[in-house]
Amino acid sequence: MASVLLVADTGVFAALAEDIHRRTHCRTLRAANGTEALAVARREKPDLIFLDAEMLGMTGIDVCRVLKADPQLNRQPVVVAAGTPESAEAARRAGADAILKKPFDPPDVFDTMRKFLRLSPRDAARAPVGWAVTFWRDGAQHEGTLRDLSRGGFFIRTPLRQPVGARLEISFDPPEEKSSCTVVAEAIVVRIGQDPDRGLGCRFFKLTAAARTNLEECLRMLEADESAVGAKGTG
Repeated sequence: MASVLLVADTGVFAALAEDIHRRTHCRTLRAANGTEALAVARREKPDLIFLDAEMLGMTGIDVCRVLKADPQLNRQPVVVAAGTPESAEAARRAGADAILKKPFDPPDVFDTMRKFLRLSPRDAARAPVGWAVTFWRDGAQHEGTLRDLSRGGFFIRTPLRQPVGARLEISFDPPEEKSSCTVVAEAIVVRIGQDPDRGLGCRFFKLTAAARTNLEECLRMLEADESAVGAKGTG
């Protein structure tokens, strides 16, 4: 699993971390300043590093310069998020592999990540849910809560730890007053949620025709609920 280090002393990367976590199989690492960033980079050897150019004290540009001067770290691609043309030019001189102009949008981030990682971000948005889900592994039954759902996968809130690559059998259905379309399928764990977001990010591995039909019905129901809420909010 690829890892991405995000370094900032403000919340500039907060939403980015969540997007990477939800839409890819990458593990996210965090550092709050330049000194911590260098320690994490040396310990974890991340596959990609994002730095905020405008950090106080040791800036992202300073960190980039140190990384590129270190024979053990200089092959790791570094992306610097810069808020001014001057910062962007300084980052280039420091050896940054790419510049991300602030403020940035998620498509800009994933376009940049694709240059350095084998990445297929999940384009299908996941609808938030809160349904009970039952899942099995190696014959053992477990319970959890379905946090979100899409045609490609889902996230189960559960304290149970399972390794990436584990195959699960799952079963869930919406509350009875909404629908009776039970979905029974097989899935593979693609990421492990960290505190406070404990759980398992999964991708559907095998769906029967009946399960796919029921999944589509669940998603149509969620889309209808979202539309109804939106219409009420604009009414």
